[in-house]
Amino acid sequence: MLSPFNLLLITAVFSIVMLFVLGSLMRSGIPGIREWLVANALASLALLLFAARGVAPAFLSIEMANGLLAGAICLIYVGFRRFFDCTVPSVWLVAGLAAMMVFILVFHYHVDSIALRTVTVSVFHGAVCLAIAVTIVRHAERGQSRYPYRFTIGVAGFCAVGHWFRGMIYATGADVLSSNIQASTWNVLFLSIGTLVLPVFTMGAVMMVHDRMMAKAKEDANRDFLTGAWSRRAFFEFAEREVLRVARNGRALSLLLFDVDYFKRINDTWGHATGDRVLLEIVQRAEQEIRSMDYIARLGGEEFAVLLPEVDAPSALTVAERLRAALETRAGGETSKVNVSYTVSIGVATLQAPESIAELLHRADIALYDAKAAGRNRVMQATAMRTAAAAPQPSPMS
Repeated sequence: MLSPFNLLLITAVFSIVMLFVLGSLMRSGIPGIREWLVANALASLALLLFAARGVAPAFLSIEMANGLLAGAICLIYVGFRRFFDCTVPSVWLVAGLAAMMVFILVFHYHVDSIALRTVTVSVFHGAVCLAIAVTIVRHAERGQSRYPYRFTIGVAGFCAVGHWFRGMIYATGADVLSSNIQASTWNVLFLSIGTLVLPVFTMGAVMMVHDRMMAKAKEDANRDFLTGAWSRRAFFEFAEREVLRVARNGRALSLLLFDVDYFKRINDTWGHATGDRVLLEIVQRAEQEIRSMDYIARLGGEEFAVLLPEVDAPSALTVAERLRAALETRAGGETSKVNVSYTVSIGVATLQAPESIAELLHRADIALYDAKAAGRNRVMQATAMRTAAAAPQPSPMS
């Protein structure tokens, strides 16, 4: 049987290893990592002090060790709160920790009872584990994988129940432990619950950090670096998925294709920095006019697309006209952050089965050319009868 002393040393080494893992993640800047790192440092020291019971002074192996381990689990909880950008109930944590330490002192120097000390520690640790589980359940992110969150919730729930079960055993007066280094099945079981919780929690935290980093990397890859709109590649992924959905449910799907009128003139007159600010402002203002379920993407240069799921042709025309009016900007206007006049021309097309997204985009492109040929700063709706050969050529000043 694995002895409690060896278990404490192995867990301490495990916590030290997790320090290096967390240290490698510090550069990510993700909140919570610093707290988890400090928690493992405290846990490592606490476990070594527990292992020194009978050799080190009792105050170090009892009060100091329990205080450090309790502080570590509190910091694990604080780390999860920081990770999810939640406020930290500092007053409650400090009050709970202080109360636990008072009871440990009383049950050591006034009434020397390892059972009552164990009940006290178990109640506190179980409560913090439950608080961790509740925090993750309430704020778990909908990323690429739910496994890291479910794993950590499961660990927190199991540890909460395990701590309270241990406390219940001792509260009933069962004589199963006379020392924390006693080699018995009960002691190894309870000691495992109490000591392994920190490194296992850290494993869950590292998986959650990794999931967030992966989601951010994917988000960055799918976003236009200048405007923050979806990239061309991401747009076609969304569009193909929406086309398949239309094939299943028969609902409408519309597309707006627009670009900035005389954008080359803006760049030549005001400079490319101003042109970039115009593009950024257009996306920001367009996002205020469309729904959260719509997709706006920068297809290239000054050309943008807006995909409108479940929007039919008449409604798409209305949305396009509202968008055109919202994006029409005069120099010095209060709604604009750039002192440049600009307008947009918009082509509108609605999916017609069994049309592909490329064909839909082609018809919207023809409608956009029609809008430019008709004088710009206007909306034109595509028809099903137009062909590529009939499309007017855009002006070199577009």
